[in-house]
Amino acid sequence: MENIEIIATGSYLPKEIITNEKLNQKFKLEENWIEHRTGIKQRFISKEESIEELAKKSIEDLIQKNNFDIKKVEMIIVATTSTAKLMPGISFLMQKEFNIPKCICMDILVGCSGYINAIDIIRKYIAMGEIQYGLVIGVEKISEYLDNKDINTLAILGDGAGATLIGKSNVKKEYFSNIESLGQEGQILTCNNNESLYMDGKSVYKFGVTKTVENIENLLEKTNTKIDEIKYIIPHQSNIKILNSILKRLNIEKEKAYINIEEIGNTFNASIPICLDEMYNKKLLKNGDKVILIGYGGGLNIGSILIEI
Repeated sequence: MENIEIIATGSYLPKEIITNEKLNQKFKLEENWIEHRTGIKQRFISKEESIEELAKKSIEDLIQKNNFDIKKVEMIIVATTSTAKLMPGISFLMQKEFNIPKCICMDILVGCSGYINAIDIIRKYIAMGEIQYGLVIGVEKISEYLDNKDINTLAILGDGAGATLIGKSNVKKEYFSNIESLGQEGQILTCNNNESLYMDGKSVYKFGVTKTVENIENLLEKTNTKIDEIKYIIPHQSNIKILNSILKRLNIEKEKAYINIEEIGNTFNASIPICLDEMYNKKLLKNGDKVILIGYGGGLNIGSILIEI
């Protein structure tokens, strides 16, 4: 099978910031109530920009920083849970916006881990020799689906977008995935059309910790990889308590995990690509580093990818 690599990244966050102080005043909470339970100090909300505009600006950021000819992209997959319309999908609108002539487009609904599934789909298209470049966009305007009286979701969730360009590698690079779905348990995290998001916090916490750890352990076992060989784990930014519990069970020091939930919040499908973009901007990743991307969420769905930078 063909080897792949991450060629470029980009991201975008809306301008409006909702701080804990604003929520504290609205719900009459103690000063550290939100941060203690979630690890979050602020989140970004898009009031004026559409979800399509968020996606577009993350691609523009990718192009600006990497000087890549976006017309070379042959596949666009958008992972989201908050699409504003059924047709045309966001991926088709991005093809039109950037005038990409020949391209396979699809939007996927796989909860918070859709970004992982999207990368894996593009990797398989590259492996089959059907494309050379694919663009994955994780984008959310989840604020439109929140109950303004529900502090449990308002405290955690925010909007944003991240774009990742994947391409065929001319040198051997490791790539393995471990993706599974648990539709029988999907009732713990749901969102129906024109309704507010519902989350069973305790059940989501249990799923986020136990199944994530099992998934990563299985990935390491089937690839005969030791955790010491992994430079970073880049998780979906769900909740700091979930993330800390995952690290503890895997016996991983905090420095090995990239966590930005404090300043960004939980942006569902945008969280991992935003993290990746930040890491590249900070020059934390170098050629040959092995990282694990792990996503988990509504569906239920969980997926991990071991990829060599």
